[in-house]
Amino acid sequence: MPPPTSKAWNYFKRTADSKTVKCKLCETELTYTGGTTNMLNHLRLKHNTGIEHENTPQKQPSMAEFVRSPRSRHLSGTKAEEITRAIVNMVVQDYMPLRIVEGSGFKNLMSLIAPEYSVPSRNTIKARIDKVYDEEKSKLLVELRDVETVALTTDTWTSNSTTSYITVTEHHIDKNWEMKSNVLVTREMPERHTGDNLAEKIKSCVSEFELGGKVTDVVHDNARNMNAAGEKCPDWNDENCFGHTLQLCIKPALEINSVSKLIARSRKLVGHFKHSTTITAEMRNRQKMFNLPQHELIQDVPTRWNSTQLMLERLVEQRRVITDVMLDTSVTKKSDAYMLLKDSEWEAASELSSVLYHLTKVTTYMSTESCVSASVTYPIVCGLLQKHLGSDDDDSPLITKVKETIAGELRSRFAPYDIETASTTPVVASFLDPRHKHLSYMSAAQRQSIEETIESLLEEVPLKPAASNALCAPKKPKVQRVLDFLIDNNESSSESEVAMYKRDRIDPEVDPLEWWKTYSSKYPRLSVLAHRYLAVPGTSVPSERIFSTAGLILTKLRNRLSPSCVDKIIFRNKNKLSE
Repeated sequence: MPPPTSKAWNYFKRTADSKTVKCKLCETELTYTGGTTNMLNHLRLKHNTGIEHENTPQKQPSMAEFVRSPRSRHLSGTKAEEITRAIVNMVVQDYMPLRIVEGSGFKNLMSLIAPEYSVPSRNTIKARIDKVYDEEKSKLLVELRDVETVALTTDTWTSNSTTSYITVTEHHIDKNWEMKSNVLVTREMPERHTGDNLAEKIKSCVSEFELGGKVTDVVHDNARNMNAAGEKCPDWNDENCFGHTLQLCIKPALEINSVSKLIARSRKLVGHFKHSTTITAEMRNRQKMFNLPQHELIQDVPTRWNSTQLMLERLVEQRRVITDVMLDTSVTKKSDAYMLLKDSEWEAASELSSVLYHLTKVTTYMSTESCVSASVTYPIVCGLLQKHLGSDDDDSPLITKVKETIAGELRSRFAPYDIETASTTPVVASFLDPRHKHLSYMSAAQRQSIEETIESLLEEVPLKPAASNALCAPKKPKVQRVLDFLIDNNESSSESEVAMYKRDRIDPEVDPLEWWKTYSSKYPRLSVLAHRYLAVPGTSVPSERIFSTAGLILTKLRNRLSPSCVDKIIFRNKNKLSE
């Protein structure tokens, strides 16, 4: 068969049976009988590539006709393709509904910007999203083949249309000691969310992305079905989310009778300002008068304790304005004045906000995907117990009770001082984090036990050549190399590595990944463990964040999207894959 010469073949490829051809732009298949007319018509009508029938004589338009008929000025195929790609990227990046390309407003905009461009249909955009997803997924599969170990996070959620989904994300440290994470799937889960079904979904994801034998840990919330799923997956460690566990520790403190009453009174006061435009306007005026920040009050969400902290903090910040407005009878009805907090309540709100503030900071840090987090779990818990939640002479009886309640829950749920019940992954990760390697929150016996665990793990690690970007040890003089056989100087042994690592002086402010990037050649076996354990997230927040993302997609304007399309849009939006 002679090689194709028509320009149409730049946009089409033959299928296996040679009876049809497939468009490279939209994957449409056309019947092929030996000519290119069908292909040229398709390109002209569907993609506006500017390719005319090669044997059709072209009439030179007059200048007047050219001006009056802008669509006669065809875009080049390259330019049309660039615009189509830009539209697809806009839909994916900004979570726009696919139907935007069919709206009159969008078409009018495009006719002004590029009148010669033929706007693609919704189906064409969907086909393009499918194509981009396949390309990006292939890139991710290639990237993950070079990764030795990964950790996963997972969570389930239900959309407004009552469609249930499960999200799985992966986390690893690359060869340059940089933290990497990707969304693997956001899949529909019509089955009951039992432990068995959840385990099967996670295993299916692991198989799909060729991660068999690479998964070390799966982090999830504390729900009973998720814990049951973990028990069904013995090949990897089952880790509870730090954030959810901390929430369970704080919840009983907020349910203390006097605390819950204070929070309820605070919500009512905020609601009073939120539902009155007159009072809101007066608040703005007096903020300027008293030179206070032009901030609105915050209404908390009962299921999110950190929003309660923000509500109390903002109330305390605006106390002077709130009091002034509530006591002004020309603005506030006398019957509503009772909503103003009493002095004792203002003080309690300030103290409670302060206690919760430090806990929110901890949660924010633990939820950061670019930093190691599992390794700081126990140092943070012990720091909270020993410092922040310790008794203070200035504490009111109420705040003392709040601190004692949270501290008791932390000791019970994290068991940082009980090596038998403490989770192995965060403790080992803590030792491998150079900032916390001394395990100062443990007794000498417990530290010895952890070091024995490390030694045992190192016995299974094969020694590999040092990475080229690691710290290079100075070359030994020839005489010293000759005498090495007389001296037990095997610095690469696991025992020697642990001993040297413990003795090494380290800046407590050092970035642990930067440190390991520099010293991985000095500790070749320990660095393998660091790669594995420091990659584990401390929370399942990476999966939870997809909920808000999906909420943007699954609005009324987008609720016709299939679960498969939702999965692909989220995958493409969230993953930043190398070219």
